[in-house]
Amino acid sequence: MKVTMFRILLVWGSLFCGLSLTIGQEPEKHWLDPANRFVPKMQTLGGFYFWQDIRFQGEWRIQYNVFLKHYRLLNPQSVQYAIGSLKTCETELQAQNLPPMQGRVLILVHGFGANRLLLQRMAGWFRQRGHYSAVLNVTYPSTSVTIQEQAAVIGKIVERLEGVESIDLVGHSLGSLILRCYLGNPPGGTPGTLPDPRIHRFVQICPPNQGSALAARANQAHLSEVFSLLPLHDLGQDGETLQELCGTPACEFGIIAGGKGDDQGYSPTLPGDDDFVISVSTTPLPGASDYLLLPGMHSVIPNTLATFEYVERFLETGAFQNAP
Repeated sequence: MKVTMFRILLVWGSLFCGLSLTIGQEPEKHWLDPANRFVPKMQTLGGFYFWQDIRFQGEWRIQYNVFLKHYRLLNPQSVQYAIGSLKTCETELQAQNLPPMQGRVLILVHGFGANRLLLQRMAGWFRQRGHYSAVLNVTYPSTSVTIQEQAAVIGKIVERLEGVESIDLVGHSLGSLILRCYLGNPPGGTPGTLPDPRIHRFVQICPPNQGSALAARANQAHLSEVFSLLPLHDLGQDGETLQELCGTPACEFGIIAGGKGDDQGYSPTLPGDDDFVISVSTTPLPGASDYLLLPGMHSVIPNTLATFEYVERFLETGAFQNAP
């Protein structure tokens, strides 16, 4: 019975993938394009796994579906206003007559296998604080793009933030390496040179700056190749290779690591103290302005009030702790 059910699911999955790829070959004639059919406004989940944010106007955003090869426009509450071609979405965005962006903006980037919901609480907290005119909680296909590919997308997003005067960035796990690459070795830019003069400060949360042992084991088992998990290849590299790939951020940056504060950690499979996903010893990066170890696990650290307050303090002052 189980084998039969598995075969049925496999067949349906193959048919779905084949249909999707066929649709994706001609994005401008896509059946989802509003030019071809009426598409009402509808609530969405905001985009997981196959969606890539490519442009922001305030907290409105245009996303690209890397699987179905089409675009959509979402408002700040993730309500869909348009779907189809990029031109269709840009036209609808322009029709909203949104005020020009200004002041300070905060960009958040989640990690491998996660989605924007992981940092949604942090985004909401910073919005309530009122220091930023917009908090951009970026979503991207975190299991299918390399660090440099996503760093290039971040660069394009930043370029389009017209009117913004200052930009702070926060990344969790893989997201922290993507932002490190954008700020230290920007694709198409000059290593060690700030890619945009408006960049202010940057915080890494639970960053595998010296590589992930779990990702390295996955690479040895060829999981990144078999399942096309492209980021695993990057995450499994050693510190020297990651330095060549990502460089060192050309701005003030601080690091928040998670662990138990002992020599055991949460995971029996990782050496020394750890946050259950990466060892504390893999988080430091020479050049950091400040470093902080907080008690907690990998996906818990970015969702605690203490973390929010430390991140805010660093972005405001360049240090996690108040000066004595």
